[in-house]
Amino acid sequence: MVVSRGTQKFDRVTITLVPTADERSYRHVPSTFDRTNRTYAWRHFEKIEYLIVPTRISSREVKIDMFVGSTGKRKAHGSSLHKTIENLVKTKIESEWQGLKLAGISRPTSAAPPEQTFSRGTIEEILGTSLEE
Repeated sequence: MVVSRGTQKFDRVTITLVPTADERSYRHVPSTFDRTNRTYAWRHFEKIEYLIVPTRISSREVKIDMFVGSTGKRKAHGSSLHKTIENLVKTKIESEWQGLKLAGISRPTSAAPPEQTFSRGTIEEILGTSLEE
């Protein structure tokens, strides 16, 4: 149920959020992407560290993958991990994720979090040709 990266262990849960009638729903798509470093950043909540990657955004639902690791010596298991994640989501909905409501949280599965940094390509790289031809 866990993947080891060095001495750290991670679980992944998929969280489904439903936009409300509030127009702010799409302004607050959950993510821990750090624009300065152009990579996903780890955040802390209670006894876990987490990383959020949006996987689907539509008018009906917003799906995010949350990678979770424990910050203490003991790893959170089963219902305690699920309860901590649920508390985190409810806290975020009240403060940062306005216009979204919780529809579901999947069971934890083993996963390695994304380590890729993202760089914006030049227009020539995107088009696959030089503009001066």
